[in-house]
Amino acid sequence: MTRNASNEHTRERIINAAKRLFAEQGYQKTTVVDISRQAGLSEAAMYEYFQGKEALLLMIPNLWVSELVRDLEEQLFGVKGAVNKLRKYLWWYMRRVEQSPLDAKIVYLFLKTNANFMNTEVYSNVKNFYAYLVDIFEEGSKSGEMKADLNPQAARDIFVGTMDHMINRWFLKDMSYSLFDNLEGVFELMVGAFTANQNNSSNRQPTNPVLSGS
Repeated sequence: MTRNASNEHTRERIINAAKRLFAEQGYQKTTVVDISRQAGLSEAAMYEYFQGKEALLLMIPNLWVSELVRDLEEQLFGVKGAVNKLRKYLWWYMRRVEQSPLDAKIVYLFLKTNANFMNTEVYSNVKNFYAYLVDIFEEGSKSGEMKADLNPQAARDIFVGTMDHMINRWFLKDMSYSLFDNLEGVFELMVGAFTANQNNSSNRQPTNPVLSGS
């Protein structure tokens, strides 16, 4: 193994160790000594790769969020209609959270409460990730599928706030159920507030079960 490959392997061990410990015992209770022991390193050796546990807290989620941003465009490719795109966004994102609970838990329970969160690269990536929703709401408003006077930023905030509430509650309930339980009902309630005619579902474009599935 080359030196660069060895360094990358060690870096991954530290990241994975910190990820598990943050998720299992919380950020505040986790120490640098805990992380270094979990990774099979001395404390001094760990500091050669990271300045401390806050550096890991701010960096770990960025790997996951960056991957989400890269994947989202592929997921929405070819999906027609704003409502169908919202459905795809929601179902796909909930699936990714369930598939990567350690990463998501660090983002939702620890990173967003950190005072330095808004100054990090991951915050910029999160904003880019949610910007897709603004584009979707703007598209729906212009096409007539959604209300003409819909405020895309406000609609985005409602959509994101609902997702965040569902995910935070899931973590606080120890992930004892699926995020997809009652998700259809929640989605219909939100879409009903955004669409141009809440009493006439025929205005919506039919959902493509293949494109909108998780």
